[in-house]
Amino acid sequence: MKLAQLTKCISIALIALSSLTLSAQSSNQKAIDLEMVNDLNKTPYMALGLQKERHIKGAFKFFDRLLKSEVNFENFEIVIWGGVVAELKQGTDLSRLINNNEHQKLRISVCKQAMKRLKVTEKDLPQSVIPVENAFSRLLQIQAKGYNVIIP
Repeated sequence: MKLAQLTKCISIALIALSSLTLSAQSSNQKAIDLEMVNDLNKTPYMALGLQKERHIKGAFKFFDRLLKSEVNFENFEIVIWGGVVAELKQGTDLSRLINNNEHQKLRISVCKQAMKRLKVTEKDLPQSVIPVENAFSRLLQIQAKGYNVIIP
């Protein structure tokens, strides 16, 4: 009898966990709620400073959600530095992702210091990527211009 109850409890727990996982996955695809859209509409300039591939991929998904949610913004910039710069070379998954997500409101900047350290040339980069002298000074510059900047 106890084994049957334990099996039933485990089954219920697995179903609940499954539901939560599916709910979380589907909520990633939803548009941003109206309150957040209204708040974000107060910020026409947004930027993310990133140094991990998964964060860059997430930034593209977030940018897409902003567009689908009709958030009124003028510019969205992703500033990239660190070891992930080596993954920006033509032919990589990340370079294809960048090429497939070009948009007039999206700017991708990459740190020349990281490029130099990792032996990445401007010719290696996707055409739309803009090298900047230093990622940190670029982030300070755009923050001074009124951008909301997030660095995870």
